[in-house]
Amino acid sequence: MAFLLLLATTAAADPATQPHKTTLAVLPFFSASDKDKPLAEKMRFAVSQKMSNDANGGNGGGGAGQFDRLDNVQVEQIISALQLPWETYTPDNLPGDDDLQKLLSTLNVDKTIMGWVKSRTLTLRLYDGQILSKTASVEIPSDEESPRAAVEKILTELTGATFAKLRLVEADHSNPVIEKRFAERPNLVPDPSFELAAAAPDHVAVNWHKILASEDVPVRLISAADAERVPEDSVVIVPKSAAGDRNETNGHCLMMRMSKNIAENNGLACISTWIPVDNNTKYRFAVRYLSKGPTARLFLKGFGYLPDQYGGGAKKNDPEATRRQFYEAEVLPRKKNTSWETIDMDITPSPLKPTYPKIEWMRLDLYVYLTPGDIFFDDVTLKKMDP
Repeated sequence: MAFLLLLATTAAADPATQPHKTTLAVLPFFSASDKDKPLAEKMRFAVSQKMSNDANGGNGGGGAGQFDRLDNVQVEQIISALQLPWETYTPDNLPGDDDLQKLLSTLNVDKTIMGWVKSRTLTLRLYDGQILSKTASVEIPSDEESPRAAVEKILTELTGATFAKLRLVEADHSNPVIEKRFAERPNLVPDPSFELAAAAPDHVAVNWHKILASEDVPVRLISAADAERVPEDSVVIVPKSAAGDRNETNGHCLMMRMSKNIAENNGLACISTWIPVDNNTKYRFAVRYLSKGPTARLFLKGFGYLPDQYGGGAKKNDPEATRRQFYEAEVLPRKKNTSWETIDMDITPSPLKPTYPKIEWMRLDLYVYLTPGDIFFDDVTLKKMDP
């Protein structure tokens, strides 16, 4: 299969009054073989997420995360309606000029990126309108590593888009003063130990949401017996005894059960509510985990205030319409283990550029991928560390 990344400008109802709006669409990537097809699909997801959520828009875009991405299903429907034999194309048998021009003409986009995966090489072509302007390639790292740096590198080379700096500095425990401060400071994370759902009438944890593709729902508390038969790709709160560590059985914890298909593609996530923070101020994040298989790859996301220029009415009070991501720190991945362990990291939330809005909120993204199975989280912590 193949991917096309489309950076398009849709015409507004009144071009004279509406600002230029850059839209984004991602089509299937080509692959050299059935073996490469899952990797191509994974790269599709990574490219589309990077350009629609993290990119600053490159040359003339709408700011960080400001692309209006066309739904993938709708894009595939356009290809189908044009009766293009997309499934038959490969890196060695790319679409002919007639088919490509037919597609570009129908979509009527500003920019198009066509790409393919062959072995572990990702190649992208940039089209300005219907004219090929640039080609770039990058080696995709092994499945044990994150493809983030490679994807950002090729997109920056191809489109000029920039991304928040990847920060992988772990917590420094060498200073006794800092350690004492961490012990004494209040935890800013609402419901850090997943206990509030037990007291809620509906047994729902409103401060934690499951994220899987378009699914975004609060997490529910279930019993230890139900935890044994919970379906794959579930995120639930369970008695801590369900984690299987006999040394820790009191209270509750978060459980994520992931299928092989999701582990090798989009991954599974649970994200916190909005946590107010001070810009350019040092914080320490910590969480305890126990994994029976999935790799934990956690993201700490910072947001600034930037209302949607098209939003009005009720949208003015909608966090999703007024808060944009301008910072992200990625914790080093952690593999499966046999007992509860602590992951921690020191961060200083600040925007990528001085002209961007200051960081006012954090969201903690407990993301897992690569290997199917169960993983558990508890004692999620975010504390201010500056004096």
